[in-house]
Amino acid sequence: DFTDGQTHFDILKCMIFVLAEVLPAKCPLIPCLRALLQFRMMTGLRAMTESRLTATDGFIKRYEKCCQKVSESYDKNFAFPKQHFLVHALDDVRAKGVLRNATTRTGEGVHQEVAQHYMQTNSREAEAQIAHRDEEQEAVARTRMVVDDFLKVMRNEGMVSDDDAGLHQEAQQFRDGVGRRIPRSKISPGSPANDWILGSALRSGDSRSYEDLHARDDPLFRDFDPRLRDFLHSPGDTGLRVEDSFQLKNFQIEIFRCLYISYQSRDDWKAGEDILRCNANWYRRGPRYDCLLFNSADASLACARLRSLIRCKLPSGRIVDVAMVNSMRRSTWRSRNHWDGSVVFDEDKGLAFLLIDHVIRGALLAPVNPPPASKPRLHFLVDVVDGDMFLRCLNADTHVCY
Repeated sequence: DFTDGQTHFDILKCMIFVLAEVLPAKCPLIPCLRALLQFRMMTGLRAMTESRLTATDGFIKRYEKCCQKVSESYDKNFAFPKQHFLVHALDDVRAKGVLRNATTRTGEGVHQEVAQHYMQTNSREAEAQIAHRDEEQEAVARTRMVVDDFLKVMRNEGMVSDDDAGLHQEAQQFRDGVGRRIPRSKISPGSPANDWILGSALRSGDSRSYEDLHARDDPLFRDFDPRLRDFLHSPGDTGLRVEDSFQLKNFQIEIFRCLYISYQSRDDWKAGEDILRCNANWYRRGPRYDCLLFNSADASLACARLRSLIRCKLPSGRIVDVAMVNSMRRSTWRSRNHWDGSVVFDEDKGLAFLLIDHVIRGALLAPVNPPPASKPRLHFLVDVVDGDMFLRCLNADTHVCY
């Protein structure tokens, strides 16, 4: 297989979270890799401001100090051509704009595709064979695009789900208290102006049915119905009306397993979208429960693990979308190779409810490996997923740059 610059950049993003608990304590390589990654994330932004250039200059100076410590510890010589880029990086940005315009990775992707086609030829008169294979791949890609667009339209209309194979098997277990199969139904979204779309619909029914499904297998879902009612009736912004305050029997919900969440990127201030999954058997590959970042009055950075998506139809007709999550608390635990900007979360075992209106975007958390014996559910927050996430974490506690 061929690799390009993006592959090596992705490896750099994951490296410190993997090596933090493997390397010896206070290893100078971890701060050096972190400073290099911070510099690389800033220079890879799609838009650059003067405050961002100032922050980048600080990361460059920190990286140079870390390189000096690595040289003293491991006799490493940093006198190679690419290291010289640090000297003129900021001047290049001021003179020519963001460095994404000067990347060579765009062409590398084309080279990879041509090389793969060449491997399928007999190495003789390969040009015509490569062109023929490229035409075939283009036709397949166009067909695939049309099919994907059709399925997307059908999914938004509730006619198909993301995983029909696992849907029928899981839906058979979704019953009410008497054991009656809940008929398939669709609850319309509360407003088309929402920043999110719920996908991969499972089944609809009353809230007690969901409790009966999980109570025998998972104690975390016990008392699901009263806890959900207490959450909806708690003081807040759920928008309850007078007629919603009565504990009526016909309390309809619908379960989803996919969330399309839109947000405004802090990188270039354009619209972005994340796809979050909460599936017990995602495409028969095992459970997948993604993490998310949400607004909280108690913390600048608040994360949780998504366990279920619930659309509630209140007696007044109002629609409230709720997420059931494993909440995470900011931990004071420090890695033996602590680095600048390290954020650690401790995942709770219990479940809580969260209004989807508070969800900002998806988040990636890497488990601490090996985990400490006293806290086996610790996770590092991966703040280098993209430019938006990096800026959100960078400006979370103290404002650094716009």
